[in-house]
Amino acid sequence: MTRVRLRPRYSDEELSRIYATPHSHSRWADHLLRVQVTASLAQWVANQHGCTSAADLSCGDGTILESLEGVSKTFGDYAPGYLHRGPIEETLEEIGGVDLFICSETIEHLDDPDTVLRRIHGRAHHLIVSTPINEADDGNPEHYWGWGVDDVKGLLLAAGWEPHTTIELKLRPRFTYDFQIHACWRSR
Repeated sequence: MTRVRLRPRYSDEELSRIYATPHSHSRWADHLLRVQVTASLAQWVANQHGCTSAADLSCGDGTILESLEGVSKTFGDYAPGYLHRGPIEETLEEIGGVDLFICSETIEHLDDPDTVLRRIHGRAHHLIVSTPINEADDGNPEHYWGWGVDDVKGLLLAAGWEPHTTIELKLRPRFTYDFQIHACWRSR
């Protein structure tokens, strides 16, 4: 699959309605597994690279970041409930540098994921990204993009990230999505 735009950008008012409350991953069995695997990979990266700080500015219910041990944590989300609240494009400006940045099921929600990944590159040494694999327009009104694993690797490389571990969770046809999870470090 190649990168596919699934829908046009929403207005700020529409986004406020869509993201009125933080996302809870616990409603779907496939999301529970994805969160467990992502959290385990993030902890492994933090341990292997001596990370002492981590941020997730699209954290939903905060489960992944909360599970990390031995790091200071910066939470944020578009939905209310966190100190850093609003679009990630804006909340990125509110934080300093961190060792590890989490983007779990985030980039498919962004109008311009390329720019956001480049901006994260300036604030973090390591990055965890998860996103669906080969999503067609399945009716999820929140997703702007569908792409394959190679498309996302290309996106990461163009933003200055070097994917060093990629996990593919193949869950279809029982579940709606297959997931890709990338652990990256800054390549330049």
